[in-house]
Amino acid sequence: MMNKIATYCFLLFLAGSLSSCLAHRELVNFSEGTTFPETIANAGTLRLQPDDLLDIRVFNSNDLDQTAAQPYNLEQRSNSGSDEARANVYRVDESGKMVFPGIGEVAVAGLTLSETRDTLSRRLQAYLNAPIVNIRLLNFRITVLGEVRSPNTFSVDAPRVNVLEALGMAGDLTNYGRRDNILVIREENGKRSVGAINLKSKEAFNSPYFQLKQHDIVYVEPLKQKTGSVSDQSSKLLPWVSIGSVVLNILLFLAR
Repeated sequence: MMNKIATYCFLLFLAGSLSSCLAHRELVNFSEGTTFPETIANAGTLRLQPDDLLDIRVFNSNDLDQTAAQPYNLEQRSNSGSDEARANVYRVDESGKMVFPGIGEVAVAGLTLSETRDTLSRRLQAYLNAPIVNIRLLNFRITVLGEVRSPNTFSVDAPRVNVLEALGMAGDLTNYGRRDNILVIREENGKRSVGAINLKSKEAFNSPYFQLKQHDIVYVEPLKQKTGSVSDQSSKLLPWVSIGSVVLNILLFLAR
């Protein structure tokens, strides 16, 4: 008698577990392979592209009086709150150029921040004794969507950010996030590309999409198990009907 009751209880527990649990391997990152890559590949040097916003400030290092540098620092301000309304902010236009006061058009698309700084410094040497140029990218933004806890668009105050850091900003994957097919949507040089990253594999670190670029979109695909949690109500009731039948059988058995 006790053995039969124990068997029925075990079946009840098993039915409840199968109706709601995911396999442990579905929730573990980097579970495939044995060693991590020792070198950092595809470091992802940030290069400027159209629609980037740059905060540029110019100083004259050999002169305590910065009057000579003032013409190269925009002073107008606006209460609109937008990035472009702030002082010293320049937009890279569709042709990859920006217009800088006193210099004119400067082609910057494809340059790094340091290369852009050096280019401006050389051009300004005709007007200032020892120009110092500080430059910062304002709109390094990434968007994380799909099966993450806090999908959103994030501003990054750093020259580099990778997929793991982006997922961390979004609160990490939910239990239904598919880890072996993280999609990165990228627009660069007028073209759109899509790359897939398998977070179960340590080779993810070598992907050219592991290091993100400005305006990238990261999308986490849901697992097939998610279907049951968002399907119609009759589908949701099926696991509980199965459990209920087991409970009913136990009660009928005990009533004998």
